[in-house]
Amino acid sequence: MAYHIEVVDLNHLPPADTVLSEAERAFYQTLKLPKRQTEWLGGRLALKKLLCAYAGGALTDYTILAPGGVGKPSVTQGENAVPIPFSLTHSNGFAAAVLAPQACSIGIDLEKIAPRIKAWSADFFHPSELAAGEPSDDFLTQLWTQKEALVKLLGSGLTVNSFDIRVVGGVPQFFGRALAIYNALGAPSLTLETLTLLPGFCCSVAVGA
Repeated sequence: MAYHIEVVDLNHLPPADTVLSEAERAFYQTLKLPKRQTEWLGGRLALKKLLCAYAGGALTDYTILAPGGVGKPSVTQGENAVPIPFSLTHSNGFAAAVLAPQACSIGIDLEKIAPRIKAWSADFFHPSELAAGEPSDDFLTQLWTQKEALVKLLGSGLTVNSFDIRVVGGVPQFFGRALAIYNALGAPSLTLETLTLLPGFCCSVAVGA
């Protein structure tokens, strides 16, 4: 199923008032840490570029906010809801957004490839996942992004155990609460892809048809 990705460099962002709607600017001012402001602005810039290309309008026409600033945000254009599945991510100076007009759900995760300690791998990955490949930095980062993309597709956040979402040989598997959430979504057909969008980074996209 087709999806569209936009990546932005957080070190070269335009002024916030050229990107954000009035409501977004008000929330943006409540973010105290400059790093958080930059990541938040970058994610919205990436998604708004996709929205403008798909539905037209200007960047500031769109508002991407979560109720009370907590949870997954929704998109409006003026007063009209824009019910298009999307997902946001950021890592080490970059932000990315994915948009899938024909999907029922989507998730994306971008991570810089870096060394992972053995204890972290044992806590985060099920033995069946680790047995499917060599424990290299590339493999573990790819596996991490795949699982995180699936978490975002489900919309489950931290409510599921990391072992309840597994990727073995590139194939998603759900157990426990993750399986219940997946079934509640209608058990959509899944596509899980891992891409190289930037040198030294790994990006995975999970799409529910």
